[in-house]
Amino acid sequence: MKKSLLSATVLVLLVTGCGGNPATGPEPAGPTPNPAETATEQAAAPSDAPSVEGLADANSGTFAFLLDAAKGEIVLPAEAPEEVEGLRTQLGADPVTYALVTVQNPEGGSTLDLETVTVSTPEGQDLELRPASTVIEEWGAAANGGESSPDVVGLVEQYSGGALPGQTSELLMIGGFPEVPDIVRTVTVQPTGGGEPVEATVRPES
Repeated sequence: MKKSLLSATVLVLLVTGCGGNPATGPEPAGPTPNPAETATEQAAAPSDAPSVEGLADANSGTFAFLLDAAKGEIVLPAEAPEEVEGLRTQLGADPVTYALVTVQNPEGGSTLDLETVTVSTPEGQDLELRPASTVIEEWGAAANGGESSPDVVGLVEQYSGGALPGQTSELLMIGGFPEVPDIVRTVTVQPTGGGEPVEATVRPES
């Protein structure tokens, strides 16, 4: 009789031990991450915009500046306007780089014209972008023996003029170089009329 009771007790203990406590048992393993998907998520999006020496996050390509009371932003490089790029190709001019300068010029000031936007590299190279109207006129003169065509005249008029007081204006600048260097040390804005140039600062958050 004692032997039968002992066997029954052992059986109960074995069954209880095998069942375990679901509240304290190990958590089930989650799905194994896919290395290819993880690498894709971590990879940075490609950008044609320049980086700036000494800054960890400077590939936005947007630079801010202040000229007197006027606030400006430079997108560099900017998307090429179709009509301007089409005319450049038609006239056989060399590839160029575009910059779009947006200027908020407050009431009561004077019209702001830009002479150049200069991109400087760590190697000491200075690359200038000039107003689109000036460059387009030069394209036309070079292609037509000094004569201007109606297409050239139309675009020169369209892109002429500066940033008027009390308005937000967009000024197109064109540089005679095919692409922006990978590393940019400074971007400098030179107003017309002999004013002092100002250095534009990069905006990594944009």
